[in-house]
This record gives sequence, structure tokens and C-alpha cells, in this order.
Amino acid sequence: MHHRPAVEIKDLYYAYPDGTIALRGIDLTIEEGESVGIVGPNAAGKSTLLLHLNGILVGRGEVKIFGLPVEKKNLREIRHRVGLVFQDPDDQLFSPTVFDDVAFGPINMGLTPEEILAEVSRALEEVGLEGVEGRSAHHLSYGQKKRVSIATVLSMRPDLLVLDEPSSNLDPRTRREFSELLQGMKITKIMVTHDLPFVFENCDRVVILSQGRLVADGDAFSILSDEDLLFQHGLELPYGFYPARNERTGDLRDLYREN
Repeated sequence: MHHRPAVEIKDLYYAYPDGTIALRGIDLTIEEGESVGIVGPNAAGKSTLLLHLNGILVGRGEVKIFGLPVEKKNLREIRHRVGLVFQDPDDQLFSPTVFDDVAFGPINMGLTPEEILAEVSRALEEVGLEGVEGRSAHHLSYGQKKRVSIATVLSMRPDLLVLDEPSSNLDPRTRREFSELLQGMKITKIMVTHDLPFVFENCDRVVILSQGRLVADGDAFSILSDEDLLFQHGLELPYGFYPARNERTGDLRDLYREN
């Protein structure tokens, strides 16, 4: 079987019912194993694009996930393979206990009680939250809720993780821990975010979306070190941050300038 990209989008247009055009002819291919950051100003169409990846929205054009067209008959399988993590964990967590939230997907997949138990434990372990099964998500900290919301999709063993504004509302320490968690996950990842240092830490490739069009696509270092390009599209790096390449190893490192 030949290799199929994780995501293939061809000439995708989407207009909201009020006539606002959100996407204007997007072409984007993402290979399995890539980590891609989608950045751009507000109302650029970023979240709209994410919602096409599991068929919550369906525009004009072609969207394929691992070779499967996103259309009614494939939605069930696509939604198992694409784990969509919303910006606000409260949109994802609605059950009386953490266990119920994380078990929701496996139950819908028709797993046996033993399998469900195993998937829930594994998913919570992957996000570093063993032992909170019996608690209510409402009693957890925001950062813990964020982890549980990732566990709710990991419990279905997705092949693609899609995150909307993953670092929003996180304090610096939680944000760093969350970033380390994502970096450790060997899975295709797509994230939409305003947080450019977070993109730099977590993505090998960056795409800029502006006014519904894809205006730039390249490796994270080239895109994020092009201040003119960023500025042109309403993006700027936080004060003192600049992406740097470690000359000796070729590694990418985010360095804050001394003093």
C-alpha cells in the first residue's frame, strides 16, 4: 500500500451562512509524522480550517484524511483517527467524572469494558494524570483540564492530533509542561495558535493563513525568523524572543537575548 498523506486539502472554499468567506482556495498537504503550526491574525480562517479536518464543517473543495474523503459515510472512521482538542477544555469535558469523559470515545467505538478501562488508564498516563479517574473535571486546575481534554482524544488512539490554541490561558510553568508533553508525543500534530514561541518549540513546519488564504508555508525557523513576513500578516514575536539555530548541532533552540 503506498503512503498516503495525513491531510490533503485541495482548493477548499468555505463561506459562513451570513456570506462571510472564511477560506479562499486552500491547498495544503501534511505528511504523516509532521508537526505543523497554523498561524495568522484573528479571523484569518484558522479555526474554520481545523473544523474541516473532522467534518464538523464541510466546504467546497477536497479534504482527505489518510486518503479518506471527509464525507458523511467516512465521518465515523475519520473522527476516530482525528483527535480534535478545542481551545477551552470546558467544551470537551461534560461528564460527571474524568473517567466518563475519557471513556466516552472508547465506549462509542464499541470496546469491551476491559478494553475501555485499559484505554482510559493509558490515555491518562500519557498526559501524566494517573489516578484522577474518579474526580470531576470541574475540580481540576485549568492545566489539568487541558490534559484531560487531550486524554479524551488519546483514548481513541488517533493518528492525527489537532489542537486549537493549545497554550491559551496557561501560566508559564503549565505552558512549559504542556509543551514538553506535546513534544514527547510521536503523532502527526496540527496546531492553530497565536503563541509563536510555542509554535517554534512544537512544530517543524509553519503555515501562515491570512484572510482565508495560505500566504506562506515553510520550516518553522525560516518562517518565524522572517520578521517582515510576520509583521505583514499581523504577527509578531514577543519582546526578546528570537528563533536561533544552534550552529554546532544544527538544532533549533529558542533563545531569549541576554539582558
